[in-house]
Amino acid sequence: MRPNELLLWLSARREGSWQQFRQAVEQLHSSDGGANSESNDEFPLHQQLRLDLERLAHVEFFAADCKDGWRIAPPTLATHSVSVGVRGVLCGARSPALRERMSRGAERFNGQILDSLDVPDVIRVVAVDASALAEFAAQTSIRFQQDAPLAILSHLPPCDPPSRMRRPSEFPQGSDWTIHEFDTAKLAWRKIQRSEAQVTHFGMLRFLIHFQRPRYFLRWKDRTFEMPRAVALYALLRRHRQGVLRYNGDAAALSLPAICRPPRLLERALVLCSGLPPVYANGQLTYW
Repeated sequence: MRPNELLLWLSARREGSWQQFRQAVEQLHSSDGGANSESNDEFPLHQQLRLDLERLAHVEFFAADCKDGWRIAPPTLATHSVSVGVRGVLCGARSPALRERMSRGAERFNGQILDSLDVPDVIRVVAVDASALAEFAAQTSIRFQQDAPLAILSHLPPCDPPSRMRRPSEFPQGSDWTIHEFDTAKLAWRKIQRSEAQVTHFGMLRFLIHFQRPRYFLRWKDRTFEMPRAVALYALLRRHRQGVLRYNGDAAALSLPAICRPPRLLERALVLCSGLPPVYANGQLTYW
């Protein structure tokens, strides 16, 4: 099962458990024997595919109505203004019939179908103005989202430290947890003991245990808050006044250390500007 077939399988099932997704990815891996270039101890293959499917707005994981699993997003043409007009990227559920309709549209609208070993084919179409793509989406029976990156950014919450009114959390109990603290100077994790975590004044901590997703905690003024990884990370980086983002205006490319992945919705907005997942090289992620 390749990524294209995985997306077709997810589209046919519509939703499912995390275990079902992992089993499908294991089948993908065993049949192809591939490995993703961004893989490391924090990115096994199933996690990398999850990230890419979320980045490309194909699948939602652990959302409000699927907290223990995933659900496919509705097929949508997400548009973004570019120098030659407006570009649309196909997101969400797919079927062989929809792919065929989009392929014909690619011929009409100076489109592209970009294949990859790591993600489902990226299908893009370009028109002079958004109205032409809106009409094409209606004819193709898919949704249309104008200025998709801006629409996402308009709903993006800030990466602020926890407010005084927020209720503190508690660390997971048990001796089986492996605990790491994030080193903002070295941009790396270091293993620590629970006793060290409990007296950290400011810091981000990662708790790992077999067969469960990592849990992330921000220690802020001697209080503990369980938070999304990226929110805790950027709140801490801002406190240390450490900038990690680099923008190349000539190439229209944003780069940052891979360990400092942005919040999920922000990353999706970045990816939908081109429809391409970030490129990983030398410890950096670059978004085009």
